[in-house]
Amino acid sequence: MRTLWQWSALTALTLGAACSDDAGIPDARPSIDAAVPGRLALSWTIGHDGVPLTCSQIEASSVTFEIIQVGAAFGVVDSLGCASGMGTSRDLTPGLYDVRITLDGAGGMLDGPEARRNVKVEPGQEVALEPIAFDVDPHGDLQFRIADAAAGGSCAEAGQGGADIATMAIELRDGAGTCVPTTFMIAAGATAPAATYVSDCAGATHGCIAADQDIRASGVTAGAHALVITGNVATAPCWKRTTTFRVRSAGLLTTLSPIQLMRDPTVPGCAN
Repeated sequence: MRTLWQWSALTALTLGAACSDDAGIPDARPSIDAAVPGRLALSWTIGHDGVPLTCSQIEASSVTFEIIQVGAAFGVVDSLGCASGMGTSRDLTPGLYDVRITLDGAGGMLDGPEARRNVKVEPGQEVALEPIAFDVDPHGDLQFRIADAAAGGSCAEAGQGGADIATMAIELRDGAGTCVPTTFMIAAGATAPAATYVSDCAGATHGCIAADQDIRASGVTAGAHALVITGNVATAPCWKRTTTFRVRSAGLLTTLSPIQLMRDPTVPGCAN
């Protein structure tokens, strides 16, 4: 005769066997197969007025493409090195996507955005987008000021605490150190009118430029440059400064911090 404990154990074993997979009853949990991702492929060229350009010529650093699945509020952003000329996106879930592509430099967007809409990403496929031809003007504008060289001002006489600068010379030089003839537009200040100064790389000078006057040059080739500025006391080049910088392309403005001239005591007559 089985005891009550034995009957309970037997019942539990019977129920367990009936509920196991081995009993032939299908597992109620659904089988989920993750979709095989796909990718987008992109290629590009750069030029202006029919002339091919390199990334370095226009100070371009990367190509960015924003990828948003159709119907979604947000997407993802991928970035490719400009010089590569091509590349692929991250893995994407199959579906329809809108894509926005821009060419970027250190100072911001140089061209774009170019849009590609309703691009279908297939499972396990690499979908090539229509190639993009970026158009970027390889020039930009430059703006700066010349800070007061003395407490009383650059243009004030020495007896008034000024630097006693009578004339100034400004030379724009390219990355190789070659002087580039440049027209500088000088805005009006509190005590000086607006003026134009043509720096001809042959010694042309301009009257003393005050610290509140903006100096601007247009159409400067993008890339590395230097400004060589001299402040003359009578005819002696007593005040000097060379500053290096990079000019942006695409007609963008590069603004420099005020350039502080320094007295050169080695020049005769400039020790004090």
